[in-house]
Amino acid sequence: MRRPVLFSGMVCLLFLSGCLGSVFDENIETVLNVEANNERVTIETIYEQGELASSSTETIEFDFSGSTSIASFLTFGLITDDGRSLNVDASQETTISLDFDHHGMYEIKLYAVDSEENNVTATKTILVEQIIRWTEEGTGDPQSLFFDATPGNDGTAPSYVMLNSTVGNPSPFLELNGRDVDVEWAVLNSEGQCMGNREIVENGGSVTWNTLHFAPIDMHEIEMTIHEGQDDLNIEHVVALRYTE
Repeated sequence: MRRPVLFSGMVCLLFLSGCLGSVFDENIETVLNVEANNERVTIETIYEQGELASSSTETIEFDFSGSTSIASFLTFGLITDDGRSLNVDASQETTISLDFDHHGMYEIKLYAVDSEENNVTATKTILVEQIIRWTEEGTGDPQSLFFDATPGNDGTAPSYVMLNSTVGNPSPFLELNGRDVDVEWAVLNSEGQCMGNREIVENGGSVTWNTLHFAPIDMHEIEMTIHEGQDDLNIEHVVALRYTE
């Protein structure tokens, strides 16, 4: 009569052991979910009469509030590929602001650390493009515009640079001897001239040159040369450094 009792007790013990094992094997899951308020921004640099007038900075907000964990979060942070590192106390803040003042294709490593020492990471690509606007009015000796195609993180070069350049040859109301002007554009880099154009700008008229150059590297110079004609010119350059993923 005792054997059946002992057998049923063994079954009960095995059942309880299985229940206890399922409790101790339970994992704590931490999910990192970060939203950026923008993933492509444009900074702008403005020159007036050949002098730097302004240069903008763009700020990206990284929001960690969508991240979840059974444990409490201790730290939210990011590391950029240009050497910057920022973090916040996750119990106090859930956003991190990151400023950009130079063009580039930036890889941002995002991370969160919780009270169970779980460290989860993710990456986001931020594209920072640049527009450069240059104006000179009433000049007979145009200055050169210099721009640096090197990214702020020394990473991937811009996909291309676009140049929209207009030369105006205004005819003042009281001018009696207005002339046509022979002008030449030269875009130079460390290897020499990479682009160029030459046009006659009629008195009272204007000429626009649009061009595109792929994968620019290092410093560039836009040089204007007046071959013939003494009229004062109005010059406007718009340079756009663009990135594609």
